[in-house]
Amino acid sequence: MQSEQSALPAEAISGPRRRLSRMAQILGLLALCGIGAELLSAYSDSTGNPGAIAFALVFFAALYGAPALLARDLARRLGWGWPSLLAMCAALGVVQACLIDQSLFSADYGGYAGWKESREPTLIAALGISGDNAYSFLVGHMIFSFAAPVALAEAWAPARVRTPWLGRLGTILAGLAYLAAAALIAGDPESRSGSMPQLLGATGVVLALLLLAVVTGRYRAQVRADDAAGRTAPPIVAVIAAGLVAGLIPDFMPPTWPGVVGAATVTSVLGIAMLLASRRWTWTPRHAAAVGLGLLLERGLLAFTYYPLLGEVGAGAKYAHNAVMLLAVLLAGGLALVPRDRRASRPGAGGESVSAA
Repeated sequence: MQSEQSALPAEAISGPRRRLSRMAQILGLLALCGIGAELLSAYSDSTGNPGAIAFALVFFAALYGAPALLARDLARRLGWGWPSLLAMCAALGVVQACLIDQSLFSADYGGYAGWKESREPTLIAALGISGDNAYSFLVGHMIFSFAAPVALAEAWAPARVRTPWLGRLGTILAGLAYLAAAALIAGDPESRSGSMPQLLGATGVVLALLLLAVVTGRYRAQVRADDAAGRTAPPIVAVIAAGLVAGLIPDFMPPTWPGVVGAATVTSVLGIAMLLASRRWTWTPRHAAAVGLGLLLERGLLAFTYYPLLGEVGAGAKYAHNAVMLLAVLLAGGLALVPRDRRASRPGAGGESVSAA
């Protein structure tokens, strides 16, 4: 009787602790999406301004974090893997760049320095879009705004990798936050660059990507626990390096058609390599997080090499901003890559050993 009574407080506390842990995971994802999407690259005149950054973090959490959270929860509720989730992230990227801020269709969005110079060499006049911008915006949003932060956040608690994080109320609140933030951006005259054919074409691309998510989710191949048990896992450091290099090469490609093809090829090779690695070796949420960390680190490190493209920002404020954002990514990566208790991380015990598919 005494042992049962002493166990009750722990059981009573475990529920609130789990809820607090899940809430911290959700809030961390919301913030990391905002950082990965906008603040890490430090290209705006808000760079180094604490008040502007605080507001931006909340706003971008709604604009990028909320849809990332909704897409992630939908994929996990349906039992879909990363190919389906990436397709949904790509769809969200098209929505952002083509339907919300419509930056892909703009000839001079926001007065950012170098916009026209990078747009003109690969301009497709019939479509009114730049090939270089299409790659940069759409793939950039897919990876940095959505997929990489989700990969890191999931690895913070591997036991919850396959489970949704939001209840009905949380889903509604996330949806309303996303709609409100998107409406504020879409209502800006600067965000009305697209013609009706362009907007309809973008909508068709979004629907095609969602269909791809359904198809890949339905026919996904999942590694069974007994199949994965005897496999070796690729070194985490090597996976981080692969993500970093795969992010670095496209950023050094020129804004020309050969550069666009080269950048798209590198990104495709990374995706294929992840899929093959998940089939051949034990691939855990830590490995997915390692890829995301490498990509985010590349973006944060590169930001030290240039000044914001808009406004005047002092060197001290700029480098302090860069350092803080990079430290945030390193903290998120450290939390994701710390090995968990073996009981929670063995294959089949909470989803630690999973296929990328």
